[in-house]
Amino acid sequence: MQDRFNLLNVLGITGYTLETAIQVGPLFVTPKELQKHLGRYALRFVNCTDDNIYQFQHLGSASGIKYRGRYFAISTDHQRKLGQTGQLGIVCDPGQSVITPSTMWTVDVPEEIEREENLDFTIYEFDPSQYPHRTLTSQFLEVSHDNGIAAEVGKIALNLGYPTRLQNVDYHNGVVDLLVVSSFVELVEKTTSEDVYLFRTVGEDRYFEDGMSGSPVFEVIRDQGEFRVKWLGIVIRGGEESRFGRVINSDFIFRQIDRAAFENP
Repeated sequence: MQDRFNLLNVLGITGYTLETAIQVGPLFVTPKELQKHLGRYALRFVNCTDDNIYQFQHLGSASGIKYRGRYFAISTDHQRKLGQTGQLGIVCDPGQSVITPSTMWTVDVPEEIEREENLDFTIYEFDPSQYPHRTLTSQFLEVSHDNGIAAEVGKIALNLGYPTRLQNVDYHNGVVDLLVVSSFVELVEKTTSEDVYLFRTVGEDRYFEDGMSGSPVFEVIRDQGEFRVKWLGIVIRGGEESRFGRVINSDFIFRQIDRAAFENP
């Protein structure tokens, strides 16, 4: 994972030491550990195929969250449509196996209505009891409604995901080389689409490139003297060489999860 800046300084956090505890869900990590720790919640999103050699294709990134006691992965809906020929899944840590969700929800839109950007996401649920991988639950950040984007222009956040160009799978020898990267991003403005915000990469050589759709965006805040991480949402659109990307606010995603998984199970 690349660490080109002093993380908390860039995020606008002051008054910390190297031993400062930063709350990430129910856990606490030091500033030195923070980027690597947040990388576990950026999931590699794939399509499982029936081919004996080329067993899955890279679809991009997804965000792993534990919400109201259940485990969900959030990706964009345009990623899902790329993988309609097989089963969708995530690569389970340490990266040698793929697991598929137990349930999936999309946001229904009448065909005659143009799909809004804020509806470009899909919800996948993973039931840990169905999988032998005990490390699975460590890839989902425990979150609550106390997250989301506070529309403060200029605020710096952290985006982590799996750019397509850096993912290497040697199907013939069974070697999987996955690289998660991080970039600092700055809130530019709220868009005209409900709960969608425009961000810009801080480094001029960084882009919202292919493979970063579905990737999580995090903010570190100071709350009553304590430091903690907020999940702001997921990247839904960027460009191969674009420094600008759009992010769906996690508050909106929570409302859709409530409606799909808890109000109408």
